[in-house]
Amino acid sequence: MSVGIDVGGTNTDIAIIEDNGIQIFKFPNELSIDSILSKLTSKIDFKREKVIVSTSLPLNEVISKFHEISTLVLLIPGPGMAYNEGVCLKGYVNHRGDLVEDIDESELKKIQFSKYQNVAIAGKFSVRNSILEEKVKEIIKNKLDESKISLSYHCLYLNYPLRINTTILNAKIKNSVVNLKEILKNYVENFFFYKGDGGVIPIDFAIQNPSLLYNSSPAAVAMGAIYLTNVKNGVVIDIGGTTTDFVLIEDGKPALVENMIIAGKKTLVKCVDSFSIPFGGDSIVDNFIKPKRADVPIAFGGKFFTLTDSLNCFGCEIGDYNKSKIACKSKEIAKKAIEDYASVVAEALNHYERHVENIVVTGYLAKYLAPYLEEAIGKKCIIPEYCEAVNAIGVAVSKMSLSLYARFDTAKNRVVFNGIVEEYDGRDDDEELLNIAVNKVRELALKNGASEDEVKDVNVVYYNSYNVVRGGVIKGKIADIIVQIEPGIRPKFIREIS
Repeated sequence: MSVGIDVGGTNTDIAIIEDNGIQIFKFPNELSIDSILSKLTSKIDFKREKVIVSTSLPLNEVISKFHEISTLVLLIPGPGMAYNEGVCLKGYVNHRGDLVEDIDESELKKIQFSKYQNVAIAGKFSVRNSILEEKVKEIIKNKLDESKISLSYHCLYLNYPLRINTTILNAKIKNSVVNLKEILKNYVENFFFYKGDGGVIPIDFAIQNPSLLYNSSPAAVAMGAIYLTNVKNGVVIDIGGTTTDFVLIEDGKPALVENMIIAGKKTLVKCVDSFSIPFGGDSIVDNFIKPKRADVPIAFGGKFFTLTDSLNCFGCEIGDYNKSKIACKSKEIAKKAIEDYASVVAEALNHYERHVENIVVTGYLAKYLAPYLEEAIGKKCIIPEYCEAVNAIGVAVSKMSLSLYARFDTAKNRVVFNGIVEEYDGRDDDEELLNIAVNKVRELALKNGASEDEVKDVNVVYYNSYNVVRGGVIKGKIADIIVQIEPGIRPKFIREIS
């Protein structure tokens, strides 16, 4: 059994995938995650089953009030460029990962930590030796809880300005993810988080680098659509309660975008290429459809007439559809709201300049809105089975995907794996170093709960090496390697669709 949970903006969807089929559940977010999990304890043995959770809520909440959250930025840049943002501390790790100058603790004692809600710590070469970032964290842990302290070396990439921006984002999010972990721990023993590139990560990886969760719900939709339809190229239109999301699929995978700009800052975040329009099933209809959600539809006990209620005025039977019909003041307005929604969706598809091969429509209203969308778009749409919970299904069928940054310095008999320095006394040919990095990321994934079938496909994201020469003699080699277990559908769930 595999259990996928997607906490969206309006509803929380759950999918249970077993050998004999799929079960799906949908709950309004008016219920807390506590309540939802407690309702499912009779159907799922949470203490035994693997549970994967997708949520963009911590990120969305932070982004909406990004500049209201006070973050102390502590930089350890060493000599060179001056940085305007944050407090620059003494201390220096050089480009080879050598500790050149230690932290001056007296500088930290002068800072009034009570003025800040969280702290971001970023050393220039910390991905090659995290010792100074870790030391600063240990010194200030008595001032702020560790759940409010983020370190930049967990972001893995060397680009210092973008790593600073990403660490600031992480610092603002981290406590929310920790709080969610504590809630889940009350019910679930073996759980993981879902990344914005369509991969699964252990909970501790999400806490250390929570920006990885950005766009996790659109990624889940894409993976679910690929699993259910076997579409190789196309666009997924996911109709939610508040928004409608568009996700591009290329060569059987969700298309990805790098260096996302979040809250006006360019970051190291890599996630699915998606965008949204502010219309969904709960959008208010009052003379015309509005980009606003205030409540659930009248058909589900709400106070406002919505797009969902409009559909009920034309033969659909969604919720208590008779209430929608009674509340309908004008069938003309209701029909125009549906047609206008379809037109906005069709216009949004122009975002994709080239021809869209397939259009997959998902969400609770997919099968009801499909005829209107097909007329507006001028193309037949694919409505997958279980279209109302494609996101949760995508979460449940995805495999673990971890990244590893390795830096070998054979002249110093040293290797760094994800910022942690270890001794190395081995061969320095390129193939050997690549094999070590690949085996290390597999070992890391298996140690954190992956199965053997999830770790087979490892992609070399980056490789660069050069010889260390002294006095005309080669003394060793320096190699920078980034490898990743490819995101995707777990092999045991891959199926052929006729």
